[in-house]
Order: sequence, then structure tokens, then C-alpha cells
Amino acid sequence: MDNKQAIIESLARALESWVRHASAAQLWQVQQQGGLGASIEVDGDIVHARVELGGPRNPLSELGRTDGHLPVTEAVLGNGAAAWGAPPPHGDPAREAWFLSNELAQEHARQYLLAEVREKREVLEQFVEAWLDRQ
Repeated sequence: MDNKQAIIESLARALESWVRHASAAQLWQVQQQGGLGASIEVDGDIVHARVELGGPRNPLSELGRTDGHLPVTEAVLGNGAAAWGAPPPHGDPAREAWFLSNELAQEHARQYLLAEVREKREVLEQFVEAWLDRQ
């Protein structure tokens, strides 16, 4: 297929949709370990891209990964600990329960991941190029 850009755009839309609809547990997993992947099917001029969590490492795997640190938005909020509900320290097992129950933290994780998808287009290009090489 010679329309690599159409495949990249389809993948970008699939990633954005996944981020918007991901559960809190899925967002937590991406922050902790990364692990995003995708499957692509092309049928004539129609491209179907579906985002998956897990599977083999690939160029998308590191998107959204913060190793459990809250996204940059944590620093931006500064003294907004009341809004965050004062997260447990990094590495504390209670941090996951806090994240899973904190809609504001989840929304910031979504914003961070969406921004990475938009800013790191080269990662999407690498994924699509690897997929094309296997075709």
C-alpha cells in the first residue's frame, strides 16, 4: 500500500479514541508499564486500526509511560493538593487505589497520553513502517 499517511492518520484516530475510552485501570497500566500496541487491517481503500494493550514490544509501547509518576500536570497544579486529594508517595502501593478512585488524576493521565500521541508522530510512523515491512 502506498498510502502510508492514511494508515498513520487511522492509527492516530484509533489511539485517541482508545485514550478517551480507556478505563482507569488501563490508564494506570500504561503509566506504569506502557504497553500500547495496535493491529492494522487494510481492505482496499479502507483502513481499520485497533489499539490493544499488551502484546509484544513495539514503537507504541512507551507512549504514556511515566513509571508511576504523575504526568507533568502534577507539577503544574503546584499547591493543588486539595484537588488531587494528596496522592500517596511514588512507590507506595496505595497510590494505585488513589489513582483508580481519582477522576482528576485520570483526566490528567488522558490529557498527557493524548498530547504524547499528537506530539510523537514519529512513533506512529515507525509503527506503521514496521507494519508495512511485514506485509
